[in-house]
Amino acid sequence: MFVKITLIQPQKTRYGSDAEKHWSLARPFSLLFLAAAIKKHAAHSVDIVDLESGAYRNTSLQEVFQNSDSDVYGITATTFTRFEAIKIAKYLKRLRPNSRIVVGGVHFMYCPEDTLSKVTEIDVVVRGEGEIPIVEFLDAIDSGQNLQKVKGISYREGSKIIHNPDQAVFEDLDTLPVYSDFTWAQYPEYLFGYPEPIPATSVISSRGCPYKCIFCSKAGMKYRLRDAQKVVDEIQLLKEKLGVGAINFLDLTFTANPRHAQAVCQEMIQRGLNVKWWCESRANIPLELLDIMKGAGCVALAVGVESGSPRVLSKISKGISPDTVLAFCERCLHLGIIVQPYFMFSHPGETKDDIQQTLDLIFELERRNANCSFQPTMIFPGTEIEIIARAQGKLPDGFSWCEPYHSDLNLELGQLPNVPLFLDLLTPADLKRILDERNLWKGVTVASRMSIKDLIMKGIEVVINGKSRTWRYLFSPRFYHHLFMNRKKQR
Repeated sequence: MFVKITLIQPQKTRYGSDAEKHWSLARPFSLLFLAAAIKKHAAHSVDIVDLESGAYRNTSLQEVFQNSDSDVYGITATTFTRFEAIKIAKYLKRLRPNSRIVVGGVHFMYCPEDTLSKVTEIDVVVRGEGEIPIVEFLDAIDSGQNLQKVKGISYREGSKIIHNPDQAVFEDLDTLPVYSDFTWAQYPEYLFGYPEPIPATSVISSRGCPYKCIFCSKAGMKYRLRDAQKVVDEIQLLKEKLGVGAINFLDLTFTANPRHAQAVCQEMIQRGLNVKWWCESRANIPLELLDIMKGAGCVALAVGVESGSPRVLSKISKGISPDTVLAFCERCLHLGIIVQPYFMFSHPGETKDDIQQTLDLIFELERRNANCSFQPTMIFPGTEIEIIARAQGKLPDGFSWCEPYHSDLNLELGQLPNVPLFLDLLTPADLKRILDERNLWKGVTVASRMSIKDLIMKGIEVVINGKSRTWRYLFSPRFYHHLFMNRKKQR
């Protein structure tokens, strides 16, 4: 006997938000790892339905699943796709009442009680990484055993919700099979953060994160590394199979262990892979590591900064300083590595003075040609921010992640509307003003590098489409005052 399981990735809802412009399609790593684990350790049948892929772009759930007869449906979700996952769970339970509906992923793993109590169609929540629990769960179903021995899951038994003990984290990442049964056309991807559209694919060289930023659901999750040679084996395999010239490292922080990052780089250099690549980094790494990364093909990276205020950086457990960030970015730019510092606003206890320090740091970095991003702090389950928000009443009493949520303020700030913002000392009006000021000064920085001819051409474009508030500002008297002050400051 065997159990038939279908693993599902929901499709994101499009809201017309600015954040959607930065979405890119990557293969569903979590589902592929689960499928590989099932095939390696059990004889169960497994299919993957990635509703984000182009194959399902304009297809209804009925068209996708009407002929499906799986015993188990496993649905992964982020907080942004939780409602889509719940919709799928409810549909499948109506379609196949006797099937088990299992959910997991970075959202549901942190709110199993809430999920099982609010969504009766969901039978099981997998907490943490799923490779071991899913195999044990399928084996238990296949043999007719009780689920009490399956670690790392929460489930409903009658009207009672049961939380089994945690499953140990998956330690030996090198035993996970490399999944390469896909084509670039199925998952077209390009090098992140780079001006030229270079075909790329993604690789993960680690799991977890040793840092404890209060806004991150992965904060403090046990950090584990793959062997550097095996990482580069995968890069070489995918490069040859897919015909790509670039790699995106999707580690939470590729440089969290500088020795590991250096080992991967040296292996790439030794093999002469000649690929360009992008990663996420910390600012407080040995700066000489950047030279090695550049030599191995790193041409772009993102770095989490979050604030220009030392007080706020300490409060959110970031463990860096503005001076460290400036030194890191200057080294990147000196080496010709495109750097994208990430910033957030509306942190706990953040004041207007703190925000001004952040805007000042952004200005200094963009004056040096860094490409900064700036967004409001959001509340995600399992984070310290969520604990603070509930304790201080910033999330209403009885708030459930499963109940409908929509915020017009999010859309005004360029974000998806289905995740709560953390609102503390700064009002919604403050947040809109702060974002406007940042966008206006970004326009100043860009325009200050443009020739008169290019400015005129941009002005014609603005007149024709009339869509960009920033560029409309570039042709106002206020802009010329800011431009004069900016160039004066540069001198």
